[in-house]
Amino acid sequence: MPDSSALDVLIGLALLFAAFSLAVSRINEAVLGLVRYRGRRLESELRRLLGGCPPGGAPPDPGGPPPVDVAAELLDGPLRAMRTAGRDEVSADMAAHPPVQRTWAAVSRARRLRLPSYVPSTAFARALLDRVDPPARAMLAQLRPDGLPSHIPDETREAYRTAYEAARRALDEGSARALYAAMPADHPTGRVVAAALVSAVGGGTVGTLEDGLAVLPPPLAKDALTTAVVRTGGDREKIITELARWYDEAMDRLSGWYKRRVAVFLLAYAIVLAAVFNLDAVAISRALWQDGTVRDAAVTASQGQIGQAADVGPTTAGSRDAGSSDAGSGGAGPGDTKDAAQSGDQETGGTSDAGVGDAVESAIRSVRNASGLALPIGWVRTSDDRDDPREVPHTVGGWLLKIAGLAIACFALTAGAPFWFELLGRLVNMRAAGPKPRSATSG
Repeated sequence: MPDSSALDVLIGLALLFAAFSLAVSRINEAVLGLVRYRGRRLESELRRLLGGCPPGGAPPDPGGPPPVDVAAELLDGPLRAMRTAGRDEVSADMAAHPPVQRTWAAVSRARRLRLPSYVPSTAFARALLDRVDPPARAMLAQLRPDGLPSHIPDETREAYRTAYEAARRALDEGSARALYAAMPADHPTGRVVAAALVSAVGGGTVGTLEDGLAVLPPPLAKDALTTAVVRTGGDREKIITELARWYDEAMDRLSGWYKRRVAVFLLAYAIVLAAVFNLDAVAISRALWQDGTVRDAAVTASQGQIGQAADVGPTTAGSRDAGSSDAGSGGAGPGDTKDAAQSGDQETGGTSDAGVGDAVESAIRSVRNASGLALPIGWVRTSDDRDDPREVPHTVGGWLLKIAGLAIACFALTAGAPFWFELLGRLVNMRAAGPKPRSATSG
């Protein structure tokens, strides 16, 4: 049975669906890249978590104080490398380009700002904690008086304690320099840290963790950070771990929403391709069943496709699957907008114009390869001289059958190229295995 015509029909259908599923995936990647969809979704989620004006939200009250835009501060500051990765020129400041409501204006803004499609959880947590509890405070904690060597005289120890308490109450350049001057000369490690503290303080007063929490906008991030501080007893590394876990959970929820949204996009692209190319699963199955030449051509093309994938090796195969993950799982968006954000979205600088061009090129190539199999795809004019499944139906029954065939093809394409390529490989291997040998004890 593995070498039967029915198996060859399944191989032909799997090859066709794999090619057009890949086209659907590449079209989706091209569109998402052009409109900077992942980066815009990620920015919207960051603003929801951190507070501030969300994209498309209501403008702030002109008479009130300007809202604290923590998301812009982080993306302009410690997370700016996520926006400039792989680029020589400097990206525009987010503070100078507030969120806009109109779609095409938002797309243009996202392209100008090079919004990232993925931000690692640890980088986010560290950047947020540095904003609330500056690194200079962490350095000061390393200079506690009880860390002085035991041989330090009591008089010197007490003078240092006084300087330390003054810096802890109001950490500025003056108190940092006074602390450095009070550091015993025979404690070289402490003097190195104190010198670094002077450089880290700069001008102005460095606030405390309590000050940073007080000015943080009240939404989700403030509650999560407060909970993390209480739970960890103020341990900086443990706070970062707690914040990273909270951020990952938020990105997981965004990833689920993103995949459901992209699944709708994929279905829309599948409907368009099925309608334009007349991907009638019923008519194609009938043609493969009735025409041995077409069936053999499809099987030969499938064997060549599987053989080529085996020759290229697992690296390229893995790249193909990752590149097609949008079609298979619904996206890697802003990862996963973690996936969206981590598959196509692990392009930290967002989808590049070159990547969009490659996606379009791949989609065209997939459709061209499928069109060369002599399968009944496409449309032709109705003629009384022939019975061609590509003709426009002229009866109600014909239209119902055509719609059913197109619907089957649409839902098949949304399964994703990885699914169909894997199934194609299994079917080809099953066919190559030949019929099961008869038992020696059978008649």
